[in-house]
Parts: sequence; C-alpha cells; structure tokens
Amino acid sequence: MNSKNKAKILIVDDEIRVREILSRKLTDDGYHCLTAPDGNSALKLVKTDQVDLILLDIMMPGKPGPEVLQEIKTTHPDIAVIMITAIADIQTAINLMRLGAYDYIIKPVELNVLSISMDRALEKRKLMIENRDYQLHLEQRVAEQTKKIRQSFLNSTTSLAYALEAKDKYTHGHSERVTEIAVAVARELTLAKGTTEKIKLAGLLHDVGKIGVSELILNKPGKLTSEEFELVKSHCEVGERILSPIVEDKEILEMVRHHHERYDGTGYPDGLSGEQMTQGNSIIAVAEAYTNILSQGAMALAVADAYDAMTSDRPYRPAMSDEAACSELEKGKGKQFAPVIVDIVLHLQSKGKKTMRFIPKLKKAEEKKNAF
Repeated sequence: MNSKNKAKILIVDDEIRVREILSRKLTDDGYHCLTAPDGNSALKLVKTDQVDLILLDIMMPGKPGPEVLQEIKTTHPDIAVIMITAIADIQTAINLMRLGAYDYIIKPVELNVLSISMDRALEKRKLMIENRDYQLHLEQRVAEQTKKIRQSFLNSTTSLAYALEAKDKYTHGHSERVTEIAVAVARELTLAKGTTEKIKLAGLLHDVGKIGVSELILNKPGKLTSEEFELVKSHCEVGERILSPIVEDKEILEMVRHHHERYDGTGYPDGLSGEQMTQGNSIIAVAEAYTNILSQGAMALAVADAYDAMTSDRPYRPAMSDEAACSELEKGKGKQFAPVIVDIVLHLQSKGKKTMRFIPKLKKAEEKKNAF
C-alpha cells in the first residue's frame, strides 16, 4: 500500500480558499486531509486525531504559527511540520527551522514543490520513528538477554554454593539460615526493601568462595595450620571475584567480601572496623567508600554467620546451644560484632523462644526436613 494512503495531513490556514485547494490536491494524491482555520483549532485537532504532518500558516488571527509550531513540537514531536507563508524572510525561516519545522514554503504555493517537500518530510519522520523504535526494542532485547544471562549465572553460582554445602553435612543449609537471620535483622533496622533484597542475595552467596578451598581443609577435624587458615580466609575475596563479572551491584559484592570483618578492625580480608565502615572511610586502596547501610548489611551477615556456625555441628566441635551462642555474641559486642546487630539478634532470639518463630524454629524445621 502506498504510504500516502496512510498519512494524515492537517492543513492550518485562515484563508478558506487555500485550505480547499490544498485539501483537494492532497486528497487526490492519496493523503487523508483535515483542515483548521486557526492555531487553537489545530491544537485541539492534534489532541484528538493522529496527525502525521501539518501544513501551518505563519500569519493567522489568534495564536500565530510559530507559537503553534513550538507547542506541537513540545507535545507531539513525531509530527512533521511545514511552514507556509507569504513573507519571504531568511531569518524567519531560520528561526522556524530551529523550532523544529521541516521546511519553509512561500505563497503562492507551487503544488509540485509542496509535494516533494511533503514526501521528504514524511520519509524523514518515518525513518526517525523506525530508528527510535529499533533502538528502544534493541535496548529492551539487550536488557532482557543480559538479565537472563545474569540470572542464569546467579542460579549456577547459587547451585554451586548449595552443592558445596551438600557435600558437607556440617554446613548443609548454612547459607539459607544465615540469610534468614540477616534479613530479619534488616527488617528490624527498617532498611529499604531494595537493601534488604541485596542482603538476602549476599547471604545466599556469601560462602560461594569456598568452592576454591579444598574439602580436606574445610572438613578437617583438627586445628588448621596457619597456611590452611589463610586459604579458608581467602574465600571472601574469591567469592567477590567469582561474582563481580555478573553482579554489578557494589553493595552485594561488599557484603560478600566483608562478612568476616570484625567491629574492632581485626577481621579479614581488609581489617575494616565498625567505625570505619559506618563512616564510609575505607583503609584499602582497592575499596571505594561504603555507606552506613552497606556496613549494616555486612555486619548483619557477620553476626548471622557466626551465630549459625556456633549453633551447628562442625568437624572440630559439636554445636553450641542457642543460649551459649547468645552468650558468645554478648561477649563479642563492640569487639567482634556490632553492638546494635547483636542486640537485635538477641532480641529476636528471645522473641523466637516465646513465639516459636524466627531462629530456633527455622533451624528445627531445616533439621526436620533434612531427616527425611
């Protein structure tokens, strides 16, 4: 089908004779035509009809053509506009082009010249819309594909973390329990939903770096040598490196890297203290400044990780009772652990005993599930 049969043209001129001549000619050429006697009428038509091109007179009663042009290009930038006037003035033509007019035609209008200008204006409009739609759809397709790739990678990484835990009866379900505790802490801190979701993801992936540590070391029943302990400590940085190609969010990577930092600055891998993390003053060149929220996430994971480790059987010792683990958390306040995080976990632990919710119930449910 000829593109002219699809194009809708609005002819705006205060002279009825001009409107009639142009409308008849363009209709014969295959265009669908509308007419308006002034600028205000034209603007009303544009709101109700899908117009492709406007032939706009400059000198009209009421709102002049340049003002109409400016409003149309602001509210309907896809509409092509050709200005028609009896005034031959170069500066006026230049100003109208700057406002967005495609062309400037002098009356009396030569219909052949007008036809060529309209064809070119409509073709340019078509190309601009197609290019914009192509870019939009391309960006959407790329974004969707990128999201799928990232999700696939995260699924694979999470599966690897779970596979690692599945090989080790001592840490089975550890990441999920740590995540539950850390998320509960985040909610008590009334952190933003987005931040809580990041803590959730970081909790599930916090130990993924242990994939690079030998099972013989991870399951060693006796005391680790200094070399073996250094290998275990490396899982924080290894986890960050594994995730960094696909997890662009620095908050998540920061939490994975720093879940073994201590409040007094004697943790690893970077020796950040609670005060330094809270103020966002990193003491390592490779790290960027971290905000208070990021620090809360990292320190929440640190407490959750320690609590679950203490209350789980490990190769080198049996599980502590919940009471003993809470006592150790209390002893570590202000030293290993952030006081506010410890207080929240102790509060939730106490609440859980009374309501059969939170930590004890989660652990017992997990143990019951694994028994079948």
